[in-house]
Amino acid sequence: MDNKKFIRELFKNVFESPEFNEDFIRRNVDTAYIQHVDGKTLGYNEFAQHIKLLKTKVSICSVEFLTLVEDGEILFSNHIISITLKDGAQGKSHVIAEFRIKDGKLYYCDELTSLIEGREQDKDLGSAH
Repeated sequence: MDNKKFIRELFKNVFESPEFNEDFIRRNVDTAYIQHVDGKTLGYNEFAQHIKLLKTKVSICSVEFLTLVEDGEILFSNHIISITLKDGAQGKSHVIAEFRIKDGKLYYCDELTSLIEGREQDKDLGSAH
């Protein structure tokens, strides 16, 4: 499996898509999923809630992968997420993340998210649920 392609498709269908697609998440994210993000820990249910919440706040999301490095089931990413919120505000975050993928499913993520443009009140969009 090409884990770089997997992550690109996951981001396209989960973050960049305007729709909340729980079936896609269920097929591609392990139910034992753990995500560490900015000092918080999310399990599978919190992650799904996080994505659902984002869909209520974000109208446009785009991801620019600057670097993707793969080593077996581990993938490191350095990427920029740009958003336009439904209230018209815009933001941009820089994300460094370690993903782990096994048997065609994402099962672990450890990331640091830094707001580089936007409102302070939107700083926690990377982990809000």
